[in-house]
Amino acid sequence: MEFKHEVENNFADIIQEYQFNLIKVNEDEIMLLHPNYALTIWKSREGIDIYYLFLHSLEKVKITNFLFSNYEKDLLANITPANNLTNQISNSLLIHAKGLSKYFPELLSGQNDWVEKFNENKFYNEPRAINKDEYSAYQTIIKNINGKKIEGFQNGI
Repeated sequence: MEFKHEVENNFADIIQEYQFNLIKVNEDEIMLLHPNYALTIWKSREGIDIYYLFLHSLEKVKITNFLFSNYEKDLLANITPANNLTNQISNSLLIHAKGLSKYFPELLSGQNDWVEKFNENKFYNEPRAINKDEYSAYQTIIKNINGKKIEGFQNGI
């Protein structure tokens, strides 16, 4: 399974509607870059995790469990039970693509109204600095978009 293609296929409608740039950070992580923020989708041996990147501070928070806690069971309709990790990852991508579209359009559009709910949620976690791969991927796409790196971030990570 090529993870980038899986993300691209499952999130195609979101990528198009919200005008994300899809960036392969590494073999296990894909970044969806929006002008105001980024989502990273990371695959592991357990499935996937989704992180929200605050571009103004270059920090991220894991929002996977917060998202799941706000989805309703209707998202599981027509999902075939996973019998291996590849199917589990595919199912998770499909569920999150549907869930984000249905339950978090404000998040996808770059609004921060959801942050207050997240801060009060039992799955809240402290923001942490993005990693070197994420920083590099972010700088590369920004350089390609703007023709130069963003001032002030060169000495970041």
